[in-house]
Amino acid sequence: MTTFPTPSQEKDVDASVRLPVMIFFGCAASWLALGTFLGALAAIKLVWPGFLDGFGFLTYGRIAPAAVNALVYGWASSAGLGIALWLLARLGRTPLRYAVLPVAAAICWNFGVFLGVCAILAGYSRGIFLLEFPGFISAILFGSYLFVAVWGIVLFRNRSPGPVFASSWYLLAALLWFPWMYFSANALLIWYPVSGSAQAPIAAWFAGGMMALWLTPIALASALYLIPQILGRRLVSYNLSVLGFWSFAIFAGWSGTALLIGGPVPAWMASAGIVASIFLCVPVLVTSINLLGTMSGSFGALQWSPSLRFTVTGAFAFLIAYVGGALLALPSASANFFFSDVFIGQGLLLLIGFVSMCFFGAIYYIVPRLLGRPWCCDGLIALHFWLFLIGGSLAWLCLIFGGLLQGYALNDPGVRFSSSVGYVAPFRLVTALSLIVLFVGSKCFSALLFLSIFRALEETKSPSQAVTV
Repeated sequence: MTTFPTPSQEKDVDASVRLPVMIFFGCAASWLALGTFLGALAAIKLVWPGFLDGFGFLTYGRIAPAAVNALVYGWASSAGLGIALWLLARLGRTPLRYAVLPVAAAICWNFGVFLGVCAILAGYSRGIFLLEFPGFISAILFGSYLFVAVWGIVLFRNRSPGPVFASSWYLLAALLWFPWMYFSANALLIWYPVSGSAQAPIAAWFAGGMMALWLTPIALASALYLIPQILGRRLVSYNLSVLGFWSFAIFAGWSGTALLIGGPVPAWMASAGIVASIFLCVPVLVTSINLLGTMSGSFGALQWSPSLRFTVTGAFAFLIAYVGGALLALPSASANFFFSDVFIGQGLLLLIGFVSMCFFGAIYYIVPRLLGRPWCCDGLIALHFWLFLIGGSLAWLCLIFGGLLQGYALNDPGVRFSSSVGYVAPFRLVTALSLIVLFVGSKCFSALLFLSIFRALEETKSPSQAVTV
């Protein structure tokens, strides 16, 4: 029989995880603002190469990877770890013990990311996508992560008697998958590099796994928890949850090798990635039916629940992104668009449209329960949502349509390379403006989060207020 936590249990759980989770969220918001700023700056330099050309650390080759790493490791990973800790504690109805260790791990993780981003801007990048940090910094991140992951697994192990929820499956899997991927990739590519012919498959596997096996499971866990919780109903089907999880676990890890199409690797590696990307549509469709089916007849709740608004938007982006990824994995599509902006647009949709929107929804739900007070300004929440929705959608559309035009031009022997760059220039200009909109939206989110924290600190002696979702 399903048991639900009492208000007293919820307060005890929230009090136990408050400090580490809020440190992760506060640092994540700061990294989001920095990452979107650097991303907008990189987009501007694609359109106007001479912009700030007098500063070596602001060249495109440095700020572009710095932006990606700030968003993946600083924003998304920090937010994801905070969400995972809170969800595992809440779902297991188990307070976090010895919170000082996760607090220290949160500080060390973000300090490591800071050193890594500074190293990239200083020109010490390793040149491998998502593994640009120097080796000693990767070791700091790995050690910091272990303290958080072990405490998350302990929370799951010590959970109160009762069913294991679908969200817990994804969280536990993500906590186990990430150290396996991160340690293996760093050991084989950074710390003790293998021969050159083996590096490309490992790099492709890791790049795909960072999204499919790390950030995506945490985003799905938050969506699978929030939508039923806010609406006060169950998921459409428990069996669909089981099918979605196990099929995702089987195929997601192989999808990254689809990037090897046409490369100097055995043909079976690329073929395995293509097949996995196509079959990945099964768990994506199943999970989307489960999430959006739960919303059936309740879409009006999007008007009063910002958490639901962000999460449902992320669910739609999840469906579009992974179905689009399956299409781009086809050899004909990859041959035409691999070196175009299409793949950049695909990455933007996954990171901003899906993962970030789901994480925003979770943070808007979690923070009032940790602080014991509602958000201080509903207007900023609405502004943040629309800025991210408009900016992210416009940037994605420009990258996709501009990339399609660019890809066909690159593969047309009658078109000069300089002409292909000219064709995509207007789309890149609009993309740069859209990323500036995203930066403004991230500043709204950061200001709202820190303002709410300061207000809560000022009201620590006042009676608790009702929270909103």
